[in-house]
Amino acid sequence: MELLYEASNFKIQLHWVLPFAILGFAGLYATYKGPKMFVRFLGIVALAICAITLARFCYGYVTIIETYKNGNYQTIKGKVENFAPASQGGETTEDEEDESFNIRTVHFSYNRSFIQKFGYHKTSANGGYIKENGQKLQIGYIPTQKGNVIVRIEEIKEEK
Repeated sequence: MELLYEASNFKIQLHWVLPFAILGFAGLYATYKGPKMFVRFLGIVALAICAITLARFCYGYVTIIETYKNGNYQTIKGKVENFAPASQGGETTEDEEDESFNIRTVHFSYNRSFIQKFGYHKTSANGGYIKENGQKLQIGYIPTQKGNVIVRIEEIKEEK
């Protein structure tokens, strides 16, 4: 088997953090140095947005990445069935629909937005590893209320 993806290789990207860092510093400045009450109120709103985003990020990290690192995930082995590639969306990538497939009776769905569920999110059109029906894979996943989150992908090579 060839390991294609593993959630423990997750790295925080600067382009995810930078906007919230700027918003946080602007919020702090406006809260403490703002000349008017309205500016201070906007500073508090900015800080609240940063706090909620940080809490959701930490919760997602702990529930998915740490759960995977502790070995608390399920696996399924088989051929990809009912593969439906993600649409390219309308005017923006936010309109992009999910890519989905089944392995036996387990359904998987994801899109380019990793924040949606953490875990694997690279669509086939963007160089993803899951490309077509019939691929033989072993998938490690964590069931959540929002669906199965893929935390490990291994391709099963046919022996000659």
